[in-house]
Amino acid sequence: MILLEGEITELTTPPNKADQFRELTIWVPETGEHIEVTCFIHELQKSGLEEGSQISIKIEKKFDVDSLNPRPS
Repeated sequence: MILLEGEITELTTPPNKADQFRELTIWVPETGEHIEVTCFIHELQKSGLEEGSQISIKIEKKFDVDSLNPRPS
């Protein structure tokens, strides 16, 4: 599992489906990089996230289908 702490630095409207989505730009000091994520607008509004919000990003592997099916030699 990877856990990154960051701050939302920008909220923008994507060119397509602007009524449904918002793009978040997140600054991650640990890596010195920005991450861009597109979210449903209703989820974003429900969460109360906005520019300046501190967030955590958790990345973990849930399931690997390929490991269950051996590949032919």
